[in-house]
Amino acid sequence: MKKYYFSQASVLFMGTIVAFLSVYDDFMRFYGVEGTFFKVENCLYPHPILTPCFYGAFAFLGAFIWTLFVIKKEKGARIRQEKYLSWFLTGGVIFAWGNFTKLYLDYLKGSQVGCSGAPMMIPFLTPCFYGSILFLFALVLSWITLWKENKKS
Repeated sequence: MKKYYFSQASVLFMGTIVAFLSVYDDFMRFYGVEGTFFKVENCLYPHPILTPCFYGAFAFLGAFIWTLFVIKKEKGARIRQEKYLSWFLTGGVIFAWGNFTKLYLDYLKGSQVGCSGAPMMIPFLTPCFYGSILFLFALVLSWITLWKENKKS
C-alpha cells in the first residue's frame, strides 16, 4: 500500500517543483522590469503574489507535506487523512482547471499572454496546464489509494 502513497507524494513533489520554478521565473521577470518586489500597481506584469500560480505552488507544497504525514499514520488514521487530502486535492483540481480554462478561453479570443503576464505560444505549454495535469493525477492516485485501502479491509 505504501507504493501508492509514495507515488502520490512523488507527483505532488513534482508539482511543487514545477510551480515554484514558475513562481521564481515570475518574480525574476517582475523584478527585472519593475526593479522592486514592492510595487503592485501600474506594472507591466502582474505582481507574482497576485497570480494563481503563486497560490497553486503553496497548495502543492501543502499537499506534498500532508502526504508525507499520511504515510506515517496507522491504517485507520491514514485512510481518514487520505479522504481529507482527497477533498483538498479536489479543490486544487477545480482551482487549477478553472484557471487553465480561463487562460485557454482568453487564448481562443486572441490573447498571447499567460496568467503571469508572460507571453505564451499555446496554453498547453504553460505551467498552468502542467500543474492542472499534476493535480488531477494526484487526485486520481488518491482515489486509487482509498479504493485499494478499502478493498484490503
